Order: sequence, then C-alpha cells, then structure tokens
Amino acid sequence: MPTVVITLDCEAADYPRCYAQEYIKLAEEFTVPFTWMIQVAGKDPMANVQLYYREYLHRIPTWHEFGLHLHFEDSHGRYVEDPRERGRMIQEGRDLLKQIHLKPTAFRAGSYALLPSDLRYLEDSGFLVDCSAIPNAEYRMFVDWDGAPTRPYHPSYEDVRKPGEAKLLIVPVATANGKIGYIDQGWEVIEPILRYHLDQQTPVICLGGYDYHDSIDTLREAILLLKQHNARFTTLTQIVSEYTL
Repeated sequence: MPTVVITLDCEAADYPRCYAQEYIKLAEEFTVPFTWMIQVAGKDPMANVQLYYREYLHRIPTWHEFGLHLHFEDSHGRYVEDPRERGRMIQEGRDLLKQIHLKPTAFRAGSYALLPSDLRYLEDSGFLVDCSAIPNAEYRMFVDWDGAPTRPYHPSYEDVRKPGEAKLLIVPVATANGKIGYIDQGWEVIEPILRYHLDQQTPVICLGGYDYHDSIDTLREAILLLKQHNARFTTLTQIVSEYTL
C-alpha cells in the first residue's frame, strides 16, 4: 500500500488562468489532501501570496497543506547561486507566507535547483521537508539528481543526492525512464511512472503539478489508479514523522 503525496506549484499570478478551484473540487470529490507550494517570485514576491489570500485560502480545507516554492531568482529574473542570498530568499519567503497566517514547513526549489548550502537555511527557518529531488531524470538544468534515492531520505550537507545527517527530509518526485511525475504532461506520461513505482512497491509516491495548467483529468485518472492499489494520501509534512533519523 503506497503513500501518495500530491503537490501543486502555485504560480498562477504570472499566467492567464488559475485552476485552483477545480483542483479543490477534485480534492473534495476524493477526500485527498494536496500540498500547495506557493511561489514567492523575485520580480513580484507578493503576487501569488496575495492571489491565494484573496481568492483561495478560505476555500481550501484545513486538511490540506501550504508550502513555500522558490525559483531563487532576483528581481530581474536572474538565477541566484550565492548561498547567503539564497538563505535570505528562504527567510523572506517564509516571512511573506506568515503575513497571511501560514507557517510553511514544506519546500520546493524551482527547476529542482536545491543546493547543499540551502539545507541549513531551510532547517533554521523551520522547514522539515523538501520535494525538489528528481532521481535520474533527464532534466538537469541547474542540479543533476542522477543517483539520488527514490525513497524519502535525509540528505548530506555536502551532497543533496546522498543520504546524510541533515534534519530536513527529502521526498523525491516520482520519476521513471528519465521522465518526471508532473501531471501537466498528460496521462500517457504519468501512467507508466505510476505503474513503475507500484510494481517496485515504492513506499512514497510524490506527484507534482501547476495551478495554472488544467491537468484535472490526468490527476483524476492518477487518483483512481492509486486508489485501486489501496494508496494512502497525505501531505508532505505528514511524511516526516515516518522517516526519522
């Protein structure tokens, strides 16, 4: 019986349409919690925070979770590698979510670009779990996750792809044959990924999605398949208690 986590990157303030309401309806239809990863962007840090505060927070049931999503870009959209500046961004993102009465403990780096130097900043800011890892995926823009564990693990402070002594737990996104388990790619991509992990009896299967993309039908198919295998659905932070050091 796999445990399943469904995460949604909330970036719709930069796009023409937000499908959050449709995702909420789907979650209520199956009583499945999502982890909503609200983006704090460099160009307009409050855009998605305000969108969700105005339109959706009061509609999302309390059994869901909210996390922080950062692309580590400055106000000009340039990728930031400096560890101290990245640490400042993590702290600022956390504080902006606190302004709308959210205390995030889950994190995802945009473009899966989590660096070893980020770990202590995340821990110091109260984060317990990250979902940036994409083991053996073809996508390698900023970080090569080749060889990373496919199961939840505590990473090394020197190499996020290796188990170590960090307090933060990494829950990898489901991958198979180089493809990443993001539902915007459609059922023809997601089904083989899910069946691979069901066959491998992977204990935790994490899927990703975007609030600005209409992937409702794909996610419904995924939930139905997983329920046929008696999957248990939970949030990212709830995984942490099951994977202690």
